[in-house]
Amino acid sequence: METCRSGLTYLLAKEAGVTASRVRISPSPPTMKILTWNIGSFSFLKYAKLFGFKYKDQKILHEYFQHIINGGFVSKAIEEINPDILFLQEIYDINDPKYIEILKNYPYQKLVDTWYHAHSILIASKHEFITNEVDNFFVVFCNGINFIPVHLNSFYAEKRLADAFILNNITSGLQNVVILGDTNIWSRGNKFLFKNDRKAYKVFCQNLVDFSKDIISTSYIGFGLDKIFGSKNLKILNIGSPKIRSVFMDHYPITVDLEVS
Repeated sequence: METCRSGLTYLLAKEAGVTASRVRISPSPPTMKILTWNIGSFSFLKYAKLFGFKYKDQKILHEYFQHIINGGFVSKAIEEINPDILFLQEIYDINDPKYIEILKNYPYQKLVDTWYHAHSILIASKHEFITNEVDNFFVVFCNGINFIPVHLNSFYAEKRLADAFILNNITSGLQNVVILGDTNIWSRGNKFLFKNDRKAYKVFCQNLVDFSKDIISTSYIGFGLDKIFGSKNLKILNIGSPKIRSVFMDHYPITVDLEVS
């Protein structure tokens, strides 16, 4: 699922040491609706295979996106939200997106890797985009915005803190940045469960603004694990986290309307 580049060229200024080159793409819409969503499952399902666990005669083999069980639900939700670009975390198999029928309306798609699994984040867009890998993260350039989808370490807050420093370095001096996804920062409002998560959050906010700060919970367990950080010059028109989920899913989506100049 490689991105259609059509001869596009883009160099991340931070990596190249030069001003990013101009990119010719279709005219940007005045606003972009953006969706980020961890569509995986409760982590205890990692043991389901050992016990031969089934749901409606469907074997549960892992804790990631349950493509047969939840593909239709996710597709309908995306159709109703109707984002211009979306970022889905916890894809397990490269064929999983085929079970999300609405994705046929998104001609530009790419799967990228994370710390826990190859091809585990799906980027799907109605507009052309290009990607550039930097320090194991992917900068996605679309309609003048530098998106960086993330799914940070689920188990160790110190690793999330280390990644926050890496991302801060990547975005330093870069304009029109949006970092979004499952940060696994265990927070509820301005309260943090782990000291290193509080530190990681402060690192993110050194150069960026937490657009999702008023969203208290993005998960079934009541914590705001998913977040959207962005450059101070960007204007957010609407942001929310509709409380929708299907069988075994433990995260809610975040949607945001971003003004594109």
